[in-house]
Amino acid sequence: MPKTNQIIPNSTSDALEQVLGQLSIDQVRFVVARCGTSKDNEAAKLIGVSASTVKRWKFEGAPINQAMDLMVQDGVATALYLRRRNLAKAMAIKIKGLESGDDRLRQNVATEIIEWELGKATQRNENNDKITADIYMSWGNDNISPKPTSGPSGGDTE
Repeated sequence: MPKTNQIIPNSTSDALEQVLGQLSIDQVRFVVARCGTSKDNEAAKLIGVSASTVKRWKFEGAPINQAMDLMVQDGVATALYLRRRNLAKAMAIKIKGLESGDDRLRQNVATEIIEWELGKATQRNENNDKITADIYMSWGNDNISPKPTSGPSGGDTE
């Protein structure tokens, strides 16, 4: 009879994180694939392992069924776990861009990494244009208009 480590934590997210932490990368890949198929052998084929490998994992006590049950309950926790687990791999790929032969790609990667660490540089938006406008207000039938004080339409003309 297979031995399974049953975990009873405080929340579904905590439980899922603990269960997934007991699985290998291929076992996690299987569980994710299995949630989208109706049979173990279909999911095994999707990730490139044999159905007998999956049976062996279960027999050896890998909490695969428990992980699938928890994933169904909390898809967000699953996604966050997978993101954290693959962060180092993604970062290694991003860093490899710094070694590219394409200057433009290297600049873009360097800027992105700098902005992650230091934040975006402050970009000022200064507008020093002065705007002059005449304001006309009306109450009922009375129009009140300011008398121009300078310029081509009147005012300070001598």
